[in-house]
Amino acid sequence: MKMTLAFAALVAGFGVLAGNSGADEPAVKQADRPTIRDERPENLRGWVIVSNSAYWPLCYEALENLTEVRNQAASTDSAALAESLDKCSAWLNLAASAAMVREESRIMTIADTIDEVSVCLQENETPPTPREIEVLATMGELAVAKSHLIRATNDHAQRKTSQYQPNRKPVSAELAADEKEIRSARVERDRDQYRYDVGQSLRHLTVAQVYLRAVAEQGEIELGELASETVAPLQGQETGGALVTKDMEINLLAEKLMKAIDAAQTRLATELKWQSKAVASSEN
Repeated sequence: MKMTLAFAALVAGFGVLAGNSGADEPAVKQADRPTIRDERPENLRGWVIVSNSAYWPLCYEALENLTEVRNQAASTDSAALAESLDKCSAWLNLAASAAMVREESRIMTIADTIDEVSVCLQENETPPTPREIEVLATMGELAVAKSHLIRATNDHAQRKTSQYQPNRKPVSAELAADEKEIRSARVERDRDQYRYDVGQSLRHLTVAQVYLRAVAEQGEIELGELASETVAPLQGQETGGALVTKDMEINLLAEKLMKAIDAAQTRLATELKWQSKAVASSEN
């Protein structure tokens, strides 16, 4: 399934400046690359299409960048922290595509807050405390984890195999055999699609658990037995019934993890008191 995401700034940020330079000319240094930020009217988003195959190799980039922000939380280098925050916002928008931008994960809210903190630093306003920046990074990790769980829990009932209705009029033995072959091929095709879909759900569940273990290592969430609970990988030859069972296992574990995330999100939200100057002014 293809996914929409706010990827334009990401591509610009990571692209390599190219030209017709000769072999003896020095390569463009990273320090010489201009910083590109997407200043756009409010409530206006640009979208491109990215396939699953292009997304999966990038699925941990949000974690890497959020970890970098956490490490820089107490830094006095505002420019470097703002740049890291910009990258986090871009990667959170990418990760939001895994949940089809459903805001139950709070991922877009966190991305917007990260944008506001970056602008605050660039304009030399009072930034959040180091602890609040750490909390913001943690909430980003929780939001990404939840976005994956949302994507992993598509209702398996929606993945019913299509039923081919054969001709009900009397037919020849040859035509009846052809209809049986067509029906069998369609069932097998749908089973293969279901197997792929369940495999994708399992991937999302696995990635979510990686993010949650990182949060647990920081002492920001208590997973208990959930830290080691897993769903066995697919073997590739499961029957339709076995796939339904696997799908249910994924849903049950995801539901438990979501409850842990919800509790942590509620608790951490009480610590994040900082507001941007614009938001504070509008409330007064």
